Amino acid sequence: MAKRYFEEIQIGESFATPGVTITDWHVMQFAGLSMDYFELHTNDEFAKHTEFGRRVAHGLMGLAITDGLKNRSEFHIHAMASLHWSWDFAGPIFVGDTVTATLKVAEKRESRSKDDRGIVTLDLELRNQRDEIVQKGQNRLMVKRRPE
Repeated sequence: MAKRYFEEIQIGESFATPGVTITDWHVMQFAGLSMDYFELHTNDEFAKHTEFGRRVAHGLMGLAITDGLKNRSEFHIHAMASLHWSWDFAGPIFVGDTVTATLKVAEKRESRSKDDRGIVTLDLELRNQRDEIVQKGQNRLMVKRRPE
């Protein structure tokens, strides 16, 4: 599918992503990458004695996965940069959960300083296999305008 320019993006359009099942490998790889070895994420015995009763994936891993899933959806645009994230961690993501994201174009505006780009704001939700929202927020993106 061809990438779309700023002018082709419509407020209100929405997209669903494919899902991914969170595995121990994902959690341990993210721990290594982020240097966050907090026991709630990495130690089964520790996590058994928490309010969750088992290990929880890193919250920031959920955000990173949402961004990756967004790029695997049908929302193909000429994105130049991610400018801002506003993000809420609504519930735990456990090893074994399958998560999917939905994105909806909430706003768009022309750039105030550059004629060759615009700004698009997406509302995003990350849901588990029980259709519970585990994370949600907004992402503001810089998007190329159609060349003249």
